[in-house]
Amino acid sequence: MKIESDSMSRAQPRAKLIAIYFPQFHAIAENDAWWGQGFTDWNNVRTGTPQFEGHYQPRVPLNQNYYDQSKLETLRWQVDLAQKYGVYGFCHYHYWFDGKQLLETPTNLMLENPDIDFPFCLSWANETWSKRWDGHDHHVLIQQKHPPTHTSWKRHYDYLIKAWRDPRAIKVDGKPVFVIYRPQFIEKIDEMLAFWHQLAHQDGLPGLYFVFQKQYELPQASCLKSFDAEFQFQPFEAAYAGINGKKSLRSSRLFGLMRGLPERYQDLLRGLKAKFVKELTFHDYESTWCQVLNIQVDSHRTTYPGAFVDWDNASRYKSRATIFHPVTPVIFQKYLTDLVDSMPKRNLPENFIFLNAWNEWAEGAYLEPDERFGYQYLDAVKAALFNHG
Repeated sequence: MKIESDSMSRAQPRAKLIAIYFPQFHAIAENDAWWGQGFTDWNNVRTGTPQFEGHYQPRVPLNQNYYDQSKLETLRWQVDLAQKYGVYGFCHYHYWFDGKQLLETPTNLMLENPDIDFPFCLSWANETWSKRWDGHDHHVLIQQKHPPTHTSWKRHYDYLIKAWRDPRAIKVDGKPVFVIYRPQFIEKIDEMLAFWHQLAHQDGLPGLYFVFQKQYELPQASCLKSFDAEFQFQPFEAAYAGINGKKSLRSSRLFGLMRGLPERYQDLLRGLKAKFVKELTFHDYESTWCQVLNIQVDSHRTTYPGAFVDWDNASRYKSRATIFHPVTPVIFQKYLTDLVDSMPKRNLPENFIFLNAWNEWAEGAYLEPDERFGYQYLDAVKAALFNHG
C-alpha cells in the first residue's frame, strides 16, 4: 500500500465517489435452502474457471480474504480502506420484498454503529430473485411485489427512515438520497413517493431525494415525474447506448434488437440469451468507457455519471458470461481521471459519481485488493480523485 504525504491526506477529492456496496457475503437461511448450507457469493467466486487463454479467473481476494459481512470487523476494514483511498461513501444494495428483507446485516451493522464515520445511502434492488445464474430464470426464489397500499408503503418506510435520519446519510440539499433500481415495476409510484415525502416531513426531514438507477433504456416518462435525478449504471448504460466492441455477430444482432424494445422485453431477451446462447459475449473496455464519457444526457433531468472498474461474470455464468476487456488498473485510471475532469462542466447539485462497484466479486466489478493487482485499482482511484499520477 502506498504511503501518501500529510498534505495529500488533507486534500479534498475532486469528486464524491459513491461505490455500490454488495451485501451477499454472509450466510442467510434463505440462501442455505436455495443453494446449500453456508452459501454466500464467495461460492460463485471460488468456482470461476478460465474460459479462454489468459482469462483472469478465478478472482482471488488478496491474502485469501474471503470475509464474512456479518462480522463488524469486516465492515470496519472496508470503510477504513475506502476512506484511505478517497471514496466518499457506499451505496448499499437494499433487498426488500413487501416486508421481507434479505441480506440486511451489513446495513444494520452500519446503523447500529454510529462511530463508523462514513456516508452511505441505499439502493432498492426491487427485482424478483430467480435461478438465472444456472439458466433457470423461470425458477422463482422470491417474488418481488409492490402492493400499492399505504400499509405496504408505511411498513417499508419504517425501516428506511432509520437510514434517512442517520447523520451519515448521503444528502442533496439536506435531503437523504434513496435510489430505486427499477421504478417502472412499481405500481402507483408517484403516490408512494409522495406518501414517503409526507411522512419524512412529519419526522422532521426537509424531504427526500429520489434517484433512479438508469440502465439500458429509460422507464416510461410517467415513472420519472417524482424523481429528482438519475444515475447512469455502468457499464450497461454505455454498452447498450451503442453497439461497440468485440462481440459475436449473434450477440450484436440481439443487442441491436433490444435497444428499441420496452425494458420488460429486454429483460426477457436477456433471460433467453442467458439460457440458450452458450457463448461468451465480449465488449471492448476502452470503447465502453469512451461511451461513458460521451453519453448525451437530457438537459431537463439531473444526471449523475456512473463509472465501472471491470465486468466479468464468468464465475456465475461460465461459458455464457459477459466480459469487458482488455482492462488494467492503468487503463481504468486514465478513464476515471477523464470522468473526474469532466465534473465541473456538468453543473450538478453534488459532484457525485456512482461507481460499480466496491465488492461485486462474482461480476469482476470490485475495488478491493486481489491477488493479481493488489491495491492497484485503489491507487488508481486515489490518483484520479486527487489528480496525481
